[in-house]
Amino acid sequence: MRDVAVLGSTEATVGHGALLALLGLDADPGSAAVIADGVTTTRGRLAALSEELAAEIAERVQPGHRVGLVDGGAVRDVALVLGALRAGRPVAMLPVHGPDDPALDELAGEARCDLVALGGNLRATGAGPADPDDPYDARVGTSLGGSAEAVLLYTSGTTSRPRGVRLSAANVASNLTAMLRSTEPWTPADRLGQVLSLTHSFGLSMVLLALARRVPVVLTPCGPPTRTLMATLDEHEVTLLACVPYFLRLSRRRGLVLGRDGARRLRILYLAGGGIHDDELDEVLPGYPGATYLMYGFTEGTARVAVRRRGDGAPADSVGLPLPGTHVDVVDELGAPLPLGEVGRIRVSSPGLMIGYLGQPPRDPAAPHTTTDLGRLGPAGDLFVTGREAEMHNFRGNRVSLVAVEARVAEVPGVLEARVQPDTAEEDSACVLRLVLAPGADAGPARRLALAAVEPRGLVRDVQVVDHLETTRSGKAVRRPAWPAATS
Repeated sequence: MRDVAVLGSTEATVGHGALLALLGLDADPGSAAVIADGVTTTRGRLAALSEELAAEIAERVQPGHRVGLVDGGAVRDVALVLGALRAGRPVAMLPVHGPDDPALDELAGEARCDLVALGGNLRATGAGPADPDDPYDARVGTSLGGSAEAVLLYTSGTTSRPRGVRLSAANVASNLTAMLRSTEPWTPADRLGQVLSLTHSFGLSMVLLALARRVPVVLTPCGPPTRTLMATLDEHEVTLLACVPYFLRLSRRRGLVLGRDGARRLRILYLAGGGIHDDELDEVLPGYPGATYLMYGFTEGTARVAVRRRGDGAPADSVGLPLPGTHVDVVDELGAPLPLGEVGRIRVSSPGLMIGYLGQPPRDPAAPHTTTDLGRLGPAGDLFVTGREAEMHNFRGNRVSLVAVEARVAEVPGVLEARVQPDTAEEDSACVLRLVLAPGADAGPARRLALAAVEPRGLVRDVQVVDHLETTRSGKAVRRPAWPAATS
């Protein structure tokens, strides 16, 4: 791998070399790395393209600033991530929907991006001078963890404004290494179908895993499953696929089944970004004979935290055991560990835990991270994810599970989907119930029956019929109350 002359102090690139070595772009330069729009890019060409971008990034991005990426599903997007690593500048994975998204300029400015990659071109943003004392500067906290920031990823934004998560090169390398040790080997004949956005933590981690395992990535348009997508997976003989359970459910609803209507050579499926029981998996993937890995993770932990290979003996509704080097326990509201079997907040200690949130003081590298996810530990140490704190709502002295209310409402004839959304985050806040109805369903009776199914009484102040329910890029339910957005 050729070196690129860069940038500032040695501290600025600590850990980047180890991560690049793990990805091994200098290995097998003639083999396929990325396939997009019918064109195959070799590992050698990808390495050369990343070097070209690294030189430009090193010249045009100030130390402490970032290069932003708007994912376009192109080879150049993958090369840009690698180029930023080579240049020792962090890449901000901007969670926007294309170059015309009104949030683009605000997010790029907040992330101190000197450049933004749009459609293969690097566009200057007019960012001001770098300032090491600026809490949005990429150098803040580097000395605490001993590794410089490599990636700025954003949380899904299901319950609040998406937050920038600063991940170091060591964070990414440790999580990637743990995944390499925890999932079965891939073969030279394998190909990974990429249906997730590169700016999503799961999508990015799977592309890096494929590069490290010398397996080509087949880039497909990110979006809902279609027959065209299924045909693309077949055309390129995809054998590995990473997606979220929502993708499988939506596929089934559209009459499409992986392994039958597309990806007929699929042999390993990776699932994260939401829970799914083995029984439901059999319903959405009838007859699928391959291996399935069910994983739990969050952006603050780089990507994955726990993994279960279906059939490995772990309980069918668990997410298995923590990754190597990761410790998971369950704590109460005061942070005290709970006994096995009791439900509380999931807490994680891991070398993959973030530097900190964008604009906030860096975290103590030795401190665990307590999530807003609820779970319990089984007697063998397996983790069960039971919900999210944001899915619980205190109403008139009752601890109400919004998911449980939605499940009851979804059983009403004519109701396809339901969402309960509090007006505010405050206790005793009333809620709006939004319904998606089946074609031809009578809205009047459906609304009345849905309201009658809600317990406790008074929780819902209004029932609305809508065409669709808002979700994140990975299909998670958005439950943001209608309070003003946070500002930096």
